[in-house]
Amino acid sequence: MQLKKILSHLKSKGVVLELIGDDSVEITQVSGLDIAKPGEISFLTDKKYLTHLNTTQAEAVILQKNLAGDFPCSQILVDNPYYIYALVAQFLNPMLLSVKGIHKSAQVDASASVDDSVTIQENAVVQSNVKIGHNTVISAGAVLESGVVIGTSCRIGSNVTICHDCVVGDNVFIEAGTVIGGDGFGWANNQGQWVKIPQVGRVLIGNNVSIGNNATIDRGAIQDTVIEDNCIIDNLVHIAHNVEIGSGSAIAGQTGFAGSTTLGKNCTVAGQVGFSGHIEITDNVHFLAKSGVTHNINESGAYAGFPAVKASDWQKNSVRIRQLDKLAKQVKALQKQVDLLTE
Repeated sequence: MQLKKILSHLKSKGVVLELIGDDSVEITQVSGLDIAKPGEISFLTDKKYLTHLNTTQAEAVILQKNLAGDFPCSQILVDNPYYIYALVAQFLNPMLLSVKGIHKSAQVDASASVDDSVTIQENAVVQSNVKIGHNTVISAGAVLESGVVIGTSCRIGSNVTICHDCVVGDNVFIEAGTVIGGDGFGWANNQGQWVKIPQVGRVLIGNNVSIGNNATIDRGAIQDTVIEDNCIIDNLVHIAHNVEIGSGSAIAGQTGFAGSTTLGKNCTVAGQVGFSGHIEITDNVHFLAKSGVTHNINESGAYAGFPAVKASDWQKNSVRIRQLDKLAKQVKALQKQVDLLTE
């Protein structure tokens, strides 16, 4: 499509922009700045790639106003290039449309309430008293157990299982293989014998939530496990029973939350972070990769290490740890000198 059509779409989304260059050029796809081919559109967010603007073959580039210059491509000047790039990528790569209706191989209980606009693909199972809202897609092999409620405009991926009585809000994407509402890890020990504790809570997922592939979110033991609005959760994340994830939080892959952890609003969690149970994290906390969170955190900011401390302290300690061998040798040499002086 012509660039002018993309710009019109952005303006319809409320984007304020300025164009330097030709809006009639044809755009076929998005691409990286250094590998773009003619007909593609790219973006720039990091000044260290600024030199690529002189050699890029991209037809147009999205960048901040203060980086505009005499470059061989059209320039779309905006405040947040990465966000605008996301909007453009969505526009050029719309989600594949599914054929509406219920596939003949799907099993849908007669008591289920399914909107006429819903898509239910091959071999999906919808059990008793399930409710599915307008324009939702249930992909092949997915299982919705009894009493599940799914909101509008959701996409439930292939082989996803949503266990009984769990509630999913509107505009929620759950990718393939994820399990929502499986039993939490609840056991009591009696003289070496493990006795299973029934998990009677649910999982409640808010609106505009995205959950990656093969994640697991356990149902509550007594109270519900809660994922608030606008959260994004990566692949292979485990969220145990009674965990609460605050709105706007982002959680990267291979992170694990032990039971009854509360994560505040607008937190970010990098990969392989581990949370011990029964702790509370305040809003606007950011954990670096592989952090081990073992205690309540009451102050916003960045944290790292095991146990997790302020990132600035962790960085200082990391430098000192690398000097331990040198310091040990110095102490040993000093001890020899002391021994000689005291003989």
